[in-house]
Amino acid sequence: MTPMTLTRTRFGIVALTLGVVALAGCQQKMATQPAPRPYEESAMFANKQSVRPLEKGVVHRNQPTADDPLVAWLTPAGKAPQVSKAWKEAVDPTGNTAPTAGAPTDVANFVTELPFELTVADLTRGQSLYNGACALCHGGAGYGNGKIPERGYLKPPSYHTDPNGTERDAGHFVGEALKDLPVGYSRGFDRYGKKVPLKEVPVGYIYQVITWGYGGMGSHETQIPNPADRWRIIGYVRALQLSQSLPVAELPAKNRDELTKAGSK
Repeated sequence: MTPMTLTRTRFGIVALTLGVVALAGCQQKMATQPAPRPYEESAMFANKQSVRPLEKGVVHRNQPTADDPLVAWLTPAGKAPQVSKAWKEAVDPTGNTAPTAGAPTDVANFVTELPFELTVADLTRGQSLYNGACALCHGGAGYGNGKIPERGYLKPPSYHTDPNGTERDAGHFVGEALKDLPVGYSRGFDRYGKKVPLKEVPVGYIYQVITWGYGGMGSHETQIPNPADRWRIIGYVRALQLSQSLPVAELPAKNRDELTKAGSK
């Protein structure tokens, strides 16, 4: 065997050995290594879970704190709501059921002002969000006549009262019975014996309904994740209510003329 042949043979043996070692290394269960899931019981941390516990008071970047006006829609009274003696006697004479935080037992339970001053841009965005997330049920002008109730689902309340006071809310049920309630009044407040038109409910109550849902309406916290956007929607709802109830005499002359022309056609 020549020196060149011997060198090639040794090189081949070394290469083969390295290849065997590499293959052996790849068989150390790399595909089945431990992969703890969040909150799975584990000895990794002191809390016996597989994720490191957050320090007390930690919030993610830009997360508003609980007392930030952007997300604080309840007043101190709303966090510990009280019910009247008459309501207790009629609904809960034993006194075993206390209303939970946010129960619409009184308008004083909710904040009455938006947490920031709305601009035209805010109202425009509120309109866009309303048309995308709300109008399907509540209707474009807020009369509760959207496409969803048109197809047989529960009709939401109208944002507007009946000027004659005779029309009734056809979607307000308690159990299986239709509850007698004028159109445009809050169903939530009515359950606690309060007759409050929706155009007069505090803005904090509307924010709560958007966030938590109420009755046949589910929570829209996921659809409208930005708290500021919920307030913008509320601003637009108030604009809708004003648009349907403002006396003609208070309109600018140009708008009064347009209404007169539209009515004469």
